[in-house]
Amino acid sequence: MSLNNRILAIFALVFLCATSVPARAWAQETIPPKFQESKSLLNLSADELLLSKPETPEQLMQAVVQLTDLGQATSAKSYLEQLIKANIDDETVLKLRDKYGPAAFLALSNNTTLQPESIALLKKMEAAFRAYATDPARINGLINDLSASPAKRAIAIIELKSAGEIVVPSILLLLSKSEDPRTNDELAFALSQLGSPVVQPLIAALRAPKENIRKIAADVLGDIGDPAAALYLWNPAFSESQPPSVQMAARMALAKILKKDPRNVYELNPHGAQQELKNAALRFYDAQEDQSEKQTLWIWDLNEQTVAQKELPAQEINLIEGLRLAKEALEMSPDKQDVQTLYLAMALAMDAYHAGWNNPLPEGQGTAFNLALLSGPSAVSRVLALAMKQGHTPSAIAALKALGQIGSRALLYEQLDKHSSIIAALNYPDRRVQFSAATAIMQLDPVKTFPGATRVIAILTRALLGAGSQSAIVADTSIPRGQSMAGVFHELGYQTQPVQTGKAAFKAATERMDVEFIALEYNISHWGLSQTIANLRADSRTANIPIIIYGPLQLKNKIEYSTRHYPLVHYIIESGDTNNIGTQIRPFLSSLKTPELTGDLRNEYRTAALYWLAHIASSQRSNIYDLTPVEKPLLQLVPDRALASNALITLGGIPTRSAQLDLVKVVTSKMTETDVKEIAALQLAFHIQKFGLLVDSVQVAAIREAYQAAEDPKLNTALASVMGTLMPDNKVIGERLQKFQPATKTP
Repeated sequence: MSLNNRILAIFALVFLCATSVPARAWAQETIPPKFQESKSLLNLSADELLLSKPETPEQLMQAVVQLTDLGQATSAKSYLEQLIKANIDDETVLKLRDKYGPAAFLALSNNTTLQPESIALLKKMEAAFRAYATDPARINGLINDLSASPAKRAIAIIELKSAGEIVVPSILLLLSKSEDPRTNDELAFALSQLGSPVVQPLIAALRAPKENIRKIAADVLGDIGDPAAALYLWNPAFSESQPPSVQMAARMALAKILKKDPRNVYELNPHGAQQELKNAALRFYDAQEDQSEKQTLWIWDLNEQTVAQKELPAQEINLIEGLRLAKEALEMSPDKQDVQTLYLAMALAMDAYHAGWNNPLPEGQGTAFNLALLSGPSAVSRVLALAMKQGHTPSAIAALKALGQIGSRALLYEQLDKHSSIIAALNYPDRRVQFSAATAIMQLDPVKTFPGATRVIAILTRALLGAGSQSAIVADTSIPRGQSMAGVFHELGYQTQPVQTGKAAFKAATERMDVEFIALEYNISHWGLSQTIANLRADSRTANIPIIIYGPLQLKNKIEYSTRHYPLVHYIIESGDTNNIGTQIRPFLSSLKTPELTGDLRNEYRTAALYWLAHIASSQRSNIYDLTPVEKPLLQLVPDRALASNALITLGGIPTRSAQLDLVKVVTSKMTETDVKEIAALQLAFHIQKFGLLVDSVQVAAIREAYQAAEDPKLNTALASVMGTLMPDNKVIGERLQKFQPATKTP
């Protein structure tokens, strides 16, 4: 062809391309969209914008797409409604998908004007394509084409690849049933050509019961070479429970993924493999996800003999994955304590998740709780320490319950990470854990004092009162600034105690043992910031109290980096604005809290707290626990018949005049039920017997009057015991003896 002819051909081609471009495209290029819409499109009806009135599904879909592209989604909605009402079959839907592509359906679904019909259309398209893509007959046809001519084989691979991960279950099902090596090779080759989208279902296939499926899954993962698969190949590569064929396939796959020479698979380190699995499981254990968020998980379905997808809450998926990886790490070295601890913690966390926050753990054969009981107190104590370190409240509660049943008093004095885990739990930033720790300690029934005894009473007392007050400590070298920050925290609802040094903050925190958080000014002295935080974290009484550091914006990154290894530490920008401080600290403090206690659970806590307080009062444990702080709320609980007995028994063990006076009030009240009065009278007699008569003559006269008025025999006898403790003189004794009339008449 001459040069002139070539030039003419090029001009002709350009002309043809230009004239073939739709008018809509020319309009968009020559007229700005906003101008076009405001001057012309808004003045035209939907019928005028379309060349003809749509009637068939294809025409309706074209109208919806065109009108939406022109910014006329409102006009397009009526045609979309007609399309939905037409209830088109899957074949028609797939034709529309082929013509417009999946992106068009997605774009329509995201247009709020077209919803909910556009979302329904998208789901219909996805369902139709899923059915088409996973049709066994179609997949079998494509698989048959793998052994056909090169052209058909290439087309089959493209078709399978376009379908992505949803064809994997069908292919694996065929592999499960096939015993033909050639067919298996063709299927494995097909999987290897599908690339990264099929990695997750193949990882699930590594847990298939059949050896050949696990081997093929490992082979294909190695061929694909996606680094995401490496973590899940460590156990098949080195676990003694795996057959040699699977081990070798997994090691070869790891060598390919990790860019090592497949001929030197011995270079792979099994010890490092277990550490990889443990660290990954720990990350899943530590992950805190929004419970409302859902994700997809691939599993091996034993009934279907292939992989399947499940949509589950993200938190549950984290627990499932973490538990699996922890078990795989345990298989590789069953006697390692740290791996044992992690697996038991994950198992308890899983059972606690399914039980729910306000329900007890399942018990009995095959439950994680029974497994914890069988593992012994040392193992469970390590689980508790791990749970608190990682901030996993449910497994901490479960561990404490188990320790209460199998532990010994020695747990209160053990040195685990420089502090007893059960004592540290008394200050964990969750009241469920605190209460569980207090009741576990009561079950251990210590006979000598221990760190945190006063904290036990504070926790049990708070259970009687309900939520209780919130307290905080503010440490600042500047008195005015410290008072200012204390005032800000006070406005946010915290009873604050300002101090000037890090050492004073530590001392206050260990003495009060009721603080919600400790606020430290970044430039604190005597001790400095790093030393103060280190000491707070090293002591069992303060190890789990949240720490808030406040200072200038320019130091935020530096201080956050230097404190990154300490748990429960948060940096905020110093401000005198209460709202600003509240905005900064609330998310941090809220992230440490669990759902509110239900009314039933609060009542359960109150009943249990009273039981243990009554146990202290009646078991001569006053040398360990000071019951004086409990006195105030007890009288308020007496009208509740279910709580009255233990409330009165506890009052009987408090060595104060006011406690004795409260008992007198119950005994002499005309509104109190007779059986409650009887218990109060017995406790009053015990109190006078143990601590002496502490009330005045007015109360003594009231007791005497109550005795004389008591007609119920049991109440009268109980009040008689009170009268006897008043140490009557000889004259009074003589008068009583003379007035006595024997029940049995003498002859």
